[in-house]
Amino acid sequence: MTALVTVNVYPFVSDAEIAHARLSADGIASVISVENEGGLNPGFYREYGVRLEVKRGDLDDALASLGIERIHVPLGAARAMAIHALGSTPNEACGLVLFSGERAVSFVCCLTNVDASPERFTIDPVEHHGAMVFAAAMGWTVGGMFHSHVRSDPFPSPADVAGGGDPDWVHFIIGPVTGGKPALRGYRFLDSGPVEVSLDIGT
Repeated sequence: MTALVTVNVYPFVSDAEIAHARLSADGIASVISVENEGGLNPGFYREYGVRLEVKRGDLDDALASLGIERIHVPLGAARAMAIHALGSTPNEACGLVLFSGERAVSFVCCLTNVDASPERFTIDPVEHHGAMVFAAAMGWTVGGMFHSHVRSDPFPSPADVAGGGDPDWVHFIIGPVTGGKPALRGYRFLDSGPVEVSLDIGT
């Protein structure tokens, strides 16, 4: 049996179906994977998302077809975000993400949420400046930020969208930190709204 890999994860089945149809139009076979307890719980997918999967050999073509950007995140960087998120509970965690290239994370700066809130965050401005100085000294760039969702899935909340941000940055969200299995997802906040990027988490 050919192994399948995930192209993207969607919050709703309808979104995955639209992407599935687009891949089919480009001649790329895909499968929608959704956990709904055998049809007994149609809303169960909201906790885990709806996965769109393809054969590994078709992954690059599928990403190009859907216009999805792929960002490499070292396992250590992903773990740093997860540990900071857990340690900051019951408040949201936050920090800056440093890049060694346009699509490769090099380091995570775990910073203080001066709001000390479970529903919003503001990065400490002094620490923000220090992270930028550190990035410059290492020859890296500040290319993104991250924050946690304490009880909700890692999809942009209305508050996240309203907060906006630099469209050139990748906004990483990890959650839910409590009451579920945390997942890490990334987005660019464009004028048209959040656009998800594909995260290649590994060594």
